[in-house]
Amino acid sequence: MNNASERRDAMVERARKTGYVPSKIVEDEFGVDSSTIRRDLARLEAEGLIIRTQGGFLPVERKENHTYPYGPRRLVRPSVKNHLGEYAANLVEEGQTVMIDGGSTMWHVANHLKSTRNLTVITNDLQIGLLLCEWTNINLHVTGGAQVDGLYTLAGPATVEFVDRIHVDVAFLGAEAVEAELGLSDVNVLEVPVKQAMIRAADCAVLVADSSKFGKRSFAKVCGVEELTQIVTDGQVTPEQRGAFGRKLEIVNVNCE
Repeated sequence: MNNASERRDAMVERARKTGYVPSKIVEDEFGVDSSTIRRDLARLEAEGLIIRTQGGFLPVERKENHTYPYGPRRLVRPSVKNHLGEYAANLVEEGQTVMIDGGSTMWHVANHLKSTRNLTVITNDLQIGLLLCEWTNINLHVTGGAQVDGLYTLAGPATVEFVDRIHVDVAFLGAEAVEAELGLSDVNVLEVPVKQAMIRAADCAVLVADSSKFGKRSFAKVCGVEELTQIVTDGQVTPEQRGAFGRKLEIVNVNCE
């Protein structure tokens, strides 16, 4: 394929069909060098057709039944997620019991808990469990359940049963989509009952999500905005969105990517 426009169209279509696409694959498939693919990706991103990550790219819009692999999700807006995670972790007080949902933003929340003393942390994310397991300030519990395809998240009846038996001071939740009227929604129906159980188990339910998730609806509703105690995001949410979420919205001023 020699036509640059046709090549870029094919790259967008591949992302729509498969989700994350490593740059190396398209370099080999189209027989072009890495600098050409970088220029293609820069143009496609500027046109709002793909999301660039380290080593590859993602579709802007996903199919309802498609979940991004964990690794690529960690590479999308990492600086923003890191700042959101730091802000959220600072809401936790010494001696509290904390629930942490699965996902890339939640990993950053967990990573900033290392300086808070005497914590009990419950998570259904295997990567977060691996991160926290050697920290002496944290009493770690990992829920049971089955691994969600493509992720390190545990879900299913065993996970819900585990969460329903406990009480926590704070639950941190991730999101696929956040919209004022519908509330929080998710692409994977398996995770919805787990998130709902986390909300029931917590005195405070805190949503931590970057601004790209706002103004969107996903496949399965998790909860309404009224069920959340606080919503933490970055400064790229629109003025309309800020007004719709009211006082629950906490804006973290970071250099957004």
